[in-house]
Amino acid sequence: MTNSRDNAIGIALLFFVALCWGFVASTVKQLTATVDPYTISFFRVFLGVLVFAAVFALRKGSWRRIRWLLPWVILGALGRAGNYLLYNAGLVQAPTNAVAILAPVQTISMAILAKWIIGEGIGRKWVGLVISVGGLILIWWNGQALSTLLAPEHFWGNALLALAGVSSAVQFCSQKVLSSRFSSLEILIPVFALSSAITFPFAWNAGGFSRSYSAGTWALLLFLGLVITGGSFMALGEGYRRCSASTAVVITDSTIFMTLMISRYVLHESVSAMMVLGAVLGLLGTVAIVWAERHQVRQQSAAAQPGQAAST
Repeated sequence: MTNSRDNAIGIALLFFVALCWGFVASTVKQLTATVDPYTISFFRVFLGVLVFAAVFALRKGSWRRIRWLLPWVILGALGRAGNYLLYNAGLVQAPTNAVAILAPVQTISMAILAKWIIGEGIGRKWVGLVISVGGLILIWWNGQALSTLLAPEHFWGNALLALAGVSSAVQFCSQKVLSSRFSSLEILIPVFALSSAITFPFAWNAGGFSRSYSAGTWALLLFLGLVITGGSFMALGEGYRRCSASTAVVITDSTIFMTLMISRYVLHESVSAMMVLGAVLGLLGTVAIVWAERHQVRQQSAAAQPGQAAST
């Protein structure tokens, strides 16, 4: 576990990521009016890797340290490409607030992977985890009848978004596992480059490269790829390096609050009282998780200090 100061920096970076990701659903929704989901997915990862490569070059990083064919790099690329392809395809078939199903699936998947692969226990954070997941499920459910949720026009969108959550958890786990050996950019460059190669055939087959787009569409694509994706994933990589996986995924799930705000005031979609309650519970769960993480880090730092003093 990192020290208290680094942990606080990691938490701040993850909240920045959550803020950025709040704009994803609305931006993708606007783009799907003129750009197919597969082409959007390609440009997200392709523009993202351009950001990572440019920053890596400016920092004079060693390209020899980039490992393209490590199992966790390949799994991370499959997870990230799968997340974008499934997310964008699912969002077309569902209202923006339906993206809430991704978050609890992603959180539960990440908690399982963190325990099974990384060996991270949840400890006191289970209370915040349950509150957060409960709030996210409330947002997704929104008081709808089971027959409505299982109706074809909603079912496939929800199913794709749920699978996108699992795919995202795989990529997050990859980031966490590799962070002990490589820098954030040394992980992100091969993962997003391979994701670009995976999504390219889908975009090509959809005819995404044969169409002409307006300046406004290109501006949205650049914003989505360079800022929301490239900028946020650099912060995400550093956040995962400094925080436990379960804390990181719950903090980034707080993006649902921003998503609901944009859904209501930008896209003019309905936001019910139950969804607001779910968002509040999600935020309370996030606060509980952060408190438990900070408490754990302080305890570990205090326990380490006597040993450090004795060795000097």
